[in-house]
Amino acid sequence: MTSPSPTHARNLRHDVEGLRAIAVGTVLLYHLHMPGVSGGFAGVDVFFVISGFLITSALLREVERSGTVSIVDFYARRARRLLPAASVVILFTLVVGWFVLPVSARSNLLSDVFGSTLYVVNWVLASRSVDYLAEGSGASPLQHYWSLSVEEQFYLIWPLMILLAVLLAARFRLRPRRTMLLLLSLLGVASLVWSIVQTSANPATAYFATTTRLWELAAGAVLAFAVPRLAQLPRWAAQLAVAAGVAMILVSVTAYDQSTPWPGSAAILPVLGSVLVIAAGVPGRPTVVGRLLSLPPMVWIGGLSYAIYLWHWPLVVLAEARWGELAVPLLVGLGVLSILLAWATKILVEDPIRFRRSLSSRPWRSLAMGGLTMAIICGITGAAWISRPTLDDSITTPGAAALVADPEAAVWEPITDLSSAYTQAGPLEPDPELARDDIPSYYGDECQIAQGEPDPDPDCVYGVPDSDTEVVLWGDSKLGQYFAGYDAIAKNENWRLTTYLKSSCAATIAGHHMEDCNQFGRTVLDTLVSQEDPPHLVIMNSGSGPKPELLEGMTEAATQLQDAGIPVLLMMDNSSPGAEIYECAAEHIDDLRACDFPLQEPMGGKLMTSLSEATGATLLDVRAWICPEGPECPVAIGGQLIYRQGSHITDTYARTLTPFLYRELSELGFTEATAEEIELGDVPQRTSDR
Repeated sequence: MTSPSPTHARNLRHDVEGLRAIAVGTVLLYHLHMPGVSGGFAGVDVFFVISGFLITSALLREVERSGTVSIVDFYARRARRLLPAASVVILFTLVVGWFVLPVSARSNLLSDVFGSTLYVVNWVLASRSVDYLAEGSGASPLQHYWSLSVEEQFYLIWPLMILLAVLLAARFRLRPRRTMLLLLSLLGVASLVWSIVQTSANPATAYFATTTRLWELAAGAVLAFAVPRLAQLPRWAAQLAVAAGVAMILVSVTAYDQSTPWPGSAAILPVLGSVLVIAAGVPGRPTVVGRLLSLPPMVWIGGLSYAIYLWHWPLVVLAEARWGELAVPLLVGLGVLSILLAWATKILVEDPIRFRRSLSSRPWRSLAMGGLTMAIICGITGAAWISRPTLDDSITTPGAAALVADPEAAVWEPITDLSSAYTQAGPLEPDPELARDDIPSYYGDECQIAQGEPDPDPDCVYGVPDSDTEVVLWGDSKLGQYFAGYDAIAKNENWRLTTYLKSSCAATIAGHHMEDCNQFGRTVLDTLVSQEDPPHLVIMNSGSGPKPELLEGMTEAATQLQDAGIPVLLMMDNSSPGAEIYECAAEHIDDLRACDFPLQEPMGGKLMTSLSEATGATLLDVRAWICPEGPECPVAIGGQLIYRQGSHITDTYARTLTPFLYRELSELGFTEATAEEIELGDVPQRTSDR
């Protein structure tokens, strides 16, 4: 077996290895749900500081030795250090996750494998974290790779910045170290400011974004520049610094929790603590805390920290996917297994490749090895991606139409034996694996306004955009799920269809627990009542529970519209399965009735009924064609899967509800088409709606 190089052994700082042990230990205990470490996620921030310090120290030594930085050598070292273990865990997670995770999670698994392999998964996760449609998708078994992506993106630009600093110093006769330090400091300060701003404004993306984390790596990198001065640090100062630093880290991991805005200004505490611990060890004179950090068990765990970090999270996520909530003994066992697998990975994979002379002596071989490894993983993942089922453009199954006794009747009545329309076994449209993808097309136009965004998008107009007759959809995604039907009706009736659809936001001007919803609603209401040509109809909804303050805010909004002469129609919420029922459908594809669930009052049912009573507005209700009256609701009707995230209706099934919506509107006098002219086959196909 190849032995570690003498240079590596000489540069190893035992106290820093001990600090690594603290970092990975807190992350591990946090993910194992152990009490007392509610802020264990701060261990990742400690890792960032350590990495910034060690890598920058190596780069500075190279600049002092050769006057430049070899980009090829640098990336070759990173490839040998990171890729072998990371690739092993990615492949393990891909294979085991494919069989253990719900089939509906396979798309996310494949995209996360791609992102992790290419070191961009943090941006994949950032986009998913603000995606309202990601609800119910569960934790990714590769979610922890986000921190590796942040590090590698930093190290993609940092050597180039050093080279730029060297060139600028030579061109303008500046000192190279000062120039490098200036560039790094500017980057770090800008990132810290941005982190504080974004953590407040967009917390969902701030956690994963590279731009909000660079300052943590930069803090460690700046410390590397201070090593010559820190070498003279008095022993008493070192004693105080290391003790204070460890205390700051421990306070962070015990006092913080998931409610703490992160990273932002709160992350300064563990970052500063890590800086103090590393700085205290620079003089090389032992301190009390430094000795504790340098104990053999701490150094051993620190040496395994990278592999422990890689292994622990997939084991936890995959075990929970297989067995549900895990008991404490099993969680402890997973922790021990993570350490054992990390040890085996280091001995059998990491060190043999990292220190192999045939690779280290020829950097291009290391890069070729890394490129080939990444290509193989991406190739396997790509093949799996291609083999996935796809959403067809055409809808070939009857869906809700299967419930109608006589399609030619003036009034559609349900069949006597409702269960005969309930699909007993697959295949289904859409395939349960694609349930979360079967969404209305307006999402692709970014017309489902995200949480936190207070302003409507005036360009979200469909139907016949230049028509003088306007119909408005105002509400949340439970109204938006019928978009395809309303869009088809608008085109047939020559309506301009304006959408004011916002995630988790009822059609209200006050009383919502998210202020951006209230602000959004006030802007919508002001727009509608101030128009020279009032809308032909405003359709409002809420999928939220019956809170008095929300009812008051919706009542005020509807009343102001009615006072302005604008007709208001209310859309009733539909019943909820109470779980991601499409996963049940995937598991019981040959016995879909095993997924039947009890009929119950919709989340927004009482609210919409009370709103109708308060305003006199008609309540449009198509629940009878989604879950007919009976003790239980089916998961599929007429060959179509009904539900996607939570209680949302798949776009496929919602399209087959179009004739029912059309007839309801006709009977209320809002359409030119009469009820008799609206046929059960008037179902829009899945094509571009705009």
